[in-house]
Amino acid sequence: MVASLTMVLAAATMTTGCGSDSGSGTLPAGGPVKRTAAPELAEMILDAKRLEPALPDQFSVPAGLDQSRNRKAWDSGDPAICQSEEWPTHWCSQAVAFGIAAYTNGRDQELSVRLMSFRTPEQASALFAGKGTADEGKIAPGDEVDDFEIPLSQGWQGRGMNVRQGSVVARIKYTWKRGANVPSDGVKPITTMTLERIKQALHGQMPTASAR
Repeated sequence: MVASLTMVLAAATMTTGCGSDSGSGTLPAGGPVKRTAAPELAEMILDAKRLEPALPDQFSVPAGLDQSRNRKAWDSGDPAICQSEEWPTHWCSQAVAFGIAAYTNGRDQELSVRLMSFRTPEQASALFAGKGTADEGKIAPGDEVDDFEIPLSQGWQGRGMNVRQGSVVARIKYTWKRGANVPSDGVKPITTMTLERIKQALHGQMPTASAR
């Protein structure tokens, strides 16, 4: 199913809970200890420098698909580069940064993961207007997900996934030559790994999630 994509704006944050306290039940001499509430953990805005580590590297993609063709992120200042990476013009004009990681096994399989970051989850969600699927919650754990078929063309076919995690949209394409031995759900672990790497980057962590 081919995802259709559209447009818009806004803002949001993500929170973490406080841990519970346990002890002997004896109060300290000075009385009960006052605890300060943990601050909210806000999602970061991912510029090119922060977005690039979220792209899967050769050690996080499935073994056998680890021959790198490209891995790079750009700030969205150059619309020509953005559009050359298959993003719509009106997305490029609103994006903070975008990037691509592409891999191959050198014979009959290719993988590309494109990411685009925005200032807020609402802005990304308004642009992400996929048709959805009845079982999309089982496909991948993102905030929004839309899978699609890549029809046979010049002997190649495949599956793809458009997903949103917070303020970042990912477009994943896994293609192979007709007759190649590929797992039936090969795009699913790649999508799950990509979403986790995005989450880690949004929370200021170094992305380490892997599909292996």
